[in-house]
Amino acid sequence: MKIVVRITEVALALALVAAPLVPVVAHAEEGSKIVEYFRKKANVPPNVPAKVVDLKDSKIKGAKEGFIELGTPPRVQKQPFVVSTDGRYAIFGSIDDLTVNPYEEVMKKIDIKGRPTRGPKDAKVTIVEYSDFECPFCARGYNTIEQVLKEYEGKVKFVFKDFPLTSIHPWAQPAAVAAECVYKQNADAYWKVYHYLFEHQREINAQNLKDKVIEAAGDKVDKKQLGDCIDNQKTLATVKASQAEGETVGVNGTPAFFINGRLLSGAQPADRFKAIIDDELASAKKK
Repeated sequence: MKIVVRITEVALALALVAAPLVPVVAHAEEGSKIVEYFRKKANVPPNVPAKVVDLKDSKIKGAKEGFIELGTPPRVQKQPFVVSTDGRYAIFGSIDDLTVNPYEEVMKKIDIKGRPTRGPKDAKVTIVEYSDFECPFCARGYNTIEQVLKEYEGKVKFVFKDFPLTSIHPWAQPAAVAAECVYKQNADAYWKVYHYLFEHQREINAQNLKDKVIEAAGDKVDKKQLGDCIDNQKTLATVKASQAEGETVGVNGTPAFFINGRLLSGAQPADRFKAIIDDELASAKKK
């Protein structure tokens, strides 16, 4: 269950800032009023547990902010809110600092250290892709990225991250695990496997995946060590961490690309990439 409520009325925001400085909303009774209102506004079923948590002073002077926690572990959703000190006005949503670049904030959540990377380290544009080796749309995205990287050679850095859709692609996660096993030994061999998996997607299945990966990796890896890593899923934690990270920045399908933090979802045409890259390169020149 995912509940998102957006309130855009300027008058409400102004009223929030201008609210009189009366005792803050901190008591359980007052918190229950927020929950009661939100239940009606978002049509939250009566059987779904809901409570106010993490109430604190807001970034907006004279207000409080917190979360309405919905559901029970492990399926818990948190809806952010801001409430005036008199408890009369509320905004159900997060607060954005207009002095902060939102794209930079996204990139701060993405860990690219030690990840498979192509292109110059000091490139002004970084493309991070969350992808699935078995996904047909990801294979199309792969072809587009190859075209884009060739055209912007020396100007763009590309980072690949795993996001296997295990519910619909049976060998996607094993492929990600196997590729990460290769990367542990040799980065060049990893990219050979990366190219092979996308370019020979239709020839691969759960039964022949291991042999295909070992063959594609070539002589730059210890095949026995690689086989053991694949068999025992020694890189599974890395794959799962990559997917969990993707979810925190809004990835819900593959392929998903972040160009300097700007999300581009799906197998988009090269022109969509070029427009964003050109814009980012132009912005970098102004700094």
